[in-house]
Amino acid sequence: MLLTEILAASAFLSTAAVAAPAPVPAPQIIYDPVLFCPIVDSSEEIAGDAWQIGLSVPGGDTISVTESHSVGTTWTVGADLGISAGGLSGGISASVSETVTDSVGEGTAAKCDEGAWHCSMAIVPSVAHVKGHLHEQDNDESCPVDRISQDDGGEEGKEFEFLIPIKDSSGNGKWTYDVCTCKNTDHWGDVGHPPLFCPEDCTPHDSE
Repeated sequence: MLLTEILAASAFLSTAAVAAPAPVPAPQIIYDPVLFCPIVDSSEEIAGDAWQIGLSVPGGDTISVTESHSVGTTWTVGADLGISAGGLSGGISASVSETVTDSVGEGTAAKCDEGAWHCSMAIVPSVAHVKGHLHEQDNDESCPVDRISQDDGGEEGKEFEFLIPIKDSSGNGKWTYDVCTCKNTDHWGDVGHPPLFCPEDCTPHDSE
């Protein structure tokens, strides 16, 4: 009688084990990131930071040079967002590139006014001053550049601002030039000197 009861109990437990319901899987949570698209609000052509050729000449002489210089994009607000400035060119009112070369070609010349001072040539690149903000978008909306996630600092209305070089019709940097007075040579403060001071030290014209 005892063996029969043991066998019956064993059979019952086996049946109960087979009939036990499968565990219910935990609900799957799909993370839908919040994304923001950079929108250009305005762009304005302005003069960028001047760079200077190495040559200098005494008052009364003419400066004539062939030289080149690379000009890049400068972020003033929102550099940490990682926005592709060049990718926003469609919203900018000029032809731009994140990096350009200002090429001062042969025949570019300027006269240093008569005086005891020395002059050089300052090259002033043209840049677009761009302002914009971030705007939240749905996943199916298009954006000209990679969108910024909330985890990467994106938020509605967050502003950005940068200076990006403007290109000329040949794809080089657009620029103007002006004669500048060398402040590291004698007589730089004499009355009548060219009003623009050179942004860097000049190389004396008689240096080897």
